Amino acid sequence: MRQEPSGLLGNRNFMLLWCAYAVSALGDHLSEIALLATQGALEPGVDVLPLHARISFLFFVPFFVLGPFTGLLADRFPRRGLMVLADAVRCAVMFGFPVLIAWTSPWGSWGAFFPLLIVGAFAALFSPARLALLPTLVRPTQLVRANAMIAGLGIIAAMVAALGGGYLAQHYKPGVAFRLDALTFVASAAFLLFIAAPRQPRPRREIGVWSTLGQGFAYVGSHRRVIQLILVATVVWGCGAVVRSSIPAIVKDVYGGDYVTLGSYQMYLGVGFVVGATLLALFGSALRSEIAITWGLMGITASITLLALSVFLPMAPQWAGRLGAVAIMGSGMFAVSVMASFDSLLQRIVPDRYRGRVMGVKDVCSIGGLLLATGLIGIPRWENLDAWVGYILLGVVVILSVATTMSLAIRIRASRIPPVLQACLNLNEFLVRIVYRFKQIGRNYVPRSGAVIVVSNHHASPDPLFLLAACLYRPLTFMIAREYANIPIARFFIRLIDCIPVNRTGRDISSTKAALRHLRAGGALAIFMEGGIVDPDQASSPKDGAALLALRTATPVIPAYISGTRYSHDLIRGFFTRHRARIRFGPPVDLSDLADYSGDRQVLRQATDRIYRAIQALAPESDGPT
Repeated sequence: MRQEPSGLLGNRNFMLLWCAYAVSALGDHLSEIALLATQGALEPGVDVLPLHARISFLFFVPFFVLGPFTGLLADRFPRRGLMVLADAVRCAVMFGFPVLIAWTSPWGSWGAFFPLLIVGAFAALFSPARLALLPTLVRPTQLVRANAMIAGLGIIAAMVAALGGGYLAQHYKPGVAFRLDALTFVASAAFLLFIAAPRQPRPRREIGVWSTLGQGFAYVGSHRRVIQLILVATVVWGCGAVVRSSIPAIVKDVYGGDYVTLGSYQMYLGVGFVVGATLLALFGSALRSEIAITWGLMGITASITLLALSVFLPMAPQWAGRLGAVAIMGSGMFAVSVMASFDSLLQRIVPDRYRGRVMGVKDVCSIGGLLLATGLIGIPRWENLDAWVGYILLGVVVILSVATTMSLAIRIRASRIPPVLQACLNLNEFLVRIVYRFKQIGRNYVPRSGAVIVVSNHHASPDPLFLLAACLYRPLTFMIAREYANIPIARFFIRLIDCIPVNRTGRDISSTKAALRHLRAGGALAIFMEGGIVDPDQASSPKDGAALLALRTATPVIPAYISGTRYSHDLIRGFFTRHRARIRFGPPVDLSDLADYSGDRQVLRQATDRIYRAIQALAPESDGPT
């Protein structure tokens, strides 16, 4: 794969895809309120909830029916070309939308919405092609940020569409919105034509269509992690469809609004998406996608609970409307973090040759959840369904609560670390990546199990946090100066990772015995060989403790070097100093020729010097603080 620019904003191909998706998203929603207006949705006695549900249902039916086939097309044909084709057909359909509505309206209560099947079919072709193309345009480490930026700009477009669509529906005939909608797809196709898309590997001709489709489903079925992500997508899409379909009924009956007000509340959902996407774009590289999914589900659940309260609590319509606006923005903010995170995980873990089909399977399942939810609302002839909107939202809260609990339980079962400690380690990793711009360079040689001693230089107070962040899969126990063990704020965390206090005054037999017990139990021990924070410009003498423990227990020693930090002898000031921390690990230090150590001081010193040289050998030529 060719080298891409280091920044997303400097990546021409990504920027073109970014703009194309935004304009396409504008087109998907611009005429939505105009279509509702053709049915007199806000007139007295009209149930708007099932009308909005029918729009979502018919638009997304093609995603469910055609998902595997459009995913296969994305793996077999040029993805950019498929997206341009989808835009061209949607443009033609929207120009002829008034004629199509007039033709299908006599077909019954669903008739006016049937033209959405054609628009949805080509949107279903656009979706897996876009999701499969993105990882070929950016670096793997940029996927979370790229997905967040695309989602954010897409939702800004949807927000503009909601406001503009509400204004057009209130002041103009529906045909105006339909024609403007068609022009957005022209703009999207124009952006796509300028993308220099990489060549796709040719599929093997001897494999039939049905066999190729089966490979996509078989890949999903054999990967538990992929199944879990698709289940999350299904829940979020299904619940999101119910909430979005509920907004018009709430605006009409609880907040007392008109079409413009309805557009405003659709905009609030978009504002939440934009805020969430912006936060994810800024901090997504520091936050693990699995964690973002779990916390995002918690946030969505809390937000929908607030929205239900705005329906049930006895308050003036304006105050209910404000509470509802906050709830809708919150649900959008957390929903985008979940959606961008599971898309990024799928793009990262699924090989390119299967990616389009897996995205198609994801569309089938997630849209299946949406269709089930909107179908239950829109298909039966419910009487006065709008009056039950609050209870419908409570049902969504129950479903999301179950999904959140299951997501948290999966994470707890997958980790061999106690939940409280794991949460603290995750929080530490996030903070050091944000505050100290921490990165690990190269391979981490620390084993996932078994006794090990990690030795490192020590020039700044946060150095232990960097080692913990680099070894997130297993906790490290530090040997620390005894006076630090009773600092009020740090005491809880020091005890949580079983740090071993050491006297600075001289040899400490009790701490040595504790370290030996820890290693013989298969634990991981971290030691700063210089005995404390030292000035990198001054010569230092390494201590013998790490070598003594390694020789007495035959434990492997992994050297590490922390660079990019600013030296400060003051412990507290060091935590508030700007750092650009980098850590490098080396292979185990070879002490096999010293294995017969029997207390010989010269052998011990030789082992200490060898370990210390291994640490210094990892120092970069130029990686200073910025």
